[in-house]
Amino acid sequence: MPFSLLDEVSVFPLRAILFQSLLLLVAIAIEATVLRKQLRIGFQPSIRYAATLNLLTVVIGWIVFLGLEPVLPASVRTQIISYVLFGHFYSNSMARGIGAVVVAVGLVTFFVTFSIKAKALEWLTWILGKPIVKPVERTNPNRIRYGRSRPDQPAAPPHLLAVLRANALSFTAILLLLLLRNRIGQGL
Repeated sequence: MPFSLLDEVSVFPLRAILFQSLLLLVAIAIEATVLRKQLRIGFQPSIRYAATLNLLTVVIGWIVFLGLEPVLPASVRTQIISYVLFGHFYSNSMARGIGAVVVAVGLVTFFVTFSIKAKALEWLTWILGKPIVKPVERTNPNRIRYGRSRPDQPAAPPHLLAVLRANALSFTAILLLLLLRNRIGQGL
C-alpha cells in the first residue's frame, strides 16, 4: 500500500503544516523587501537570502522543538499538542499562566532567530563570494594621541540592522496572523 505510513499515523497535522507554510511565505516576503531596501540588493538575491534564512531557522526550530518536547511535563505537552493540532489551548491547571509563558517563549524565539539569521547571512554571503560584512580596518594608534581624545565607536554593521528590522516586521506580521486566527477560531 502506498499510504501505509499514513495509516500508521493516527493524527496528521495538515492544518498546522499549511498554516506554518503560510507564515513562512509571509515572513519571506516581508524580510526580502526589507533586505532589498536596507542592503540595496536586487529582488532575486533578497528573496533567496530571506528564503534561505527563514527555512534554516524553521528547520532549527523544529529540531529543537522535537528534541525538547519529550522532556517537557505532561501538562505543557498537552497545551502544545492542543495548540498545534486544534489551534487553541486545552483548559487545564496550566491554562491560567499560559500567557506569560507564551510571551517569554516568543521573546526568546525572536532573539534566537535574529542571531541565527544574522550569522547565517554573514556565512551565506561569504560562501557565495559576496560578503556583506567588510573586513575590520585597524585604526592608527597615534590617532588618539594626536587627533581626537577618544576613538570612534564602531557603528553596527548594516546587515545586522537590516536583519533586526526584517525579523521584527515578520514577527509582528506573524503575531497579527496568529491573533487573527485565534479571533476567527473563537467566532469573533
